[in-house]
Amino acid sequence: MAQNGLVPVTVARHGQQYWKRFNSYEFAANRADCAIVLQEAPQIAAAFPIVFREFGGGVEPRAVLSLTDDMPTPFVSQEGRWLASYVPSELRCHPFQAQPLGQNTPDGSALFQLNVDETSGLLSTNPKDEPFFDPAGNLSPALRDVQRFLQTRVAARETTLELCQTLRVMGLFEPAESHDGVALPFGSLGISAPRLKKLSAAEKLKLLDSDALLLVHAHQISLCHFAWLARVQQQLAEQNSQQKYTENSDISGFLSAMANAQNDDVLGTSGV
Repeated sequence: MAQNGLVPVTVARHGQQYWKRFNSYEFAANRADCAIVLQEAPQIAAAFPIVFREFGGGVEPRAVLSLTDDMPTPFVSQEGRWLASYVPSELRCHPFQAQPLGQNTPDGSALFQLNVDETSGLLSTNPKDEPFFDPAGNLSPALRDVQRFLQTRVAARETTLELCQTLRVMGLFEPAESHDGVALPFGSLGISAPRLKKLSAAEKLKLLDSDALLLVHAHQISLCHFAWLARVQQQLAEQNSQQKYTENSDISGFLSAMANAQNDDVLGTSGV
């Protein structure tokens, strides 16, 4: 069994198995953050703080869902309902994930391994659920939809990582320990405002032409959410019952308004 229950989807292992679409975001309740891609940066910035983090020699932008690893995110209710106005693309295909292989197809598309979390409770042997494969051993239509969604996101992630590398080469990242008195998650990176002001005209034009400036602006705008997130998590830590949580206008009123807003699907994957 792979770490976290993720294993490759294969005919040999899953040919006679089925899967169910998730109906609860409980799986994300203890997520402190999630990776985002360029195309969803404006929607993310409207709902969550965005920071940058180093990983495997690179840097990627991440939506902050909780300020600490030991506090559940306030964006998932105790019933598993998603309470924000936008669902980050990384969370939409549970229990499936894409593992990039670092190779491309002849047409330039990034190759990836389709994995499934076998500990998710969403796999079954019930023929009424979605099959993994058709009788010929090909991915079922429903799983092909998931694969197409993930293919789009893998390509978007590659573009996003390239833009982050552009920001890194320009020396725009700096450690971000706090904002407006709120301690940020360990390892957070932000954009250096002094360095940004000192960029040459050519560098600024490169940021604009490459869309890297969109990531910069999304990050800067999103920082205002840290104060609210800190306040809500502090209040939740002091409350001992769901009744108090639902009756608290500062928490439930704001989150309910966000949850009732229209979710835009920037990757064109509303059917997944």
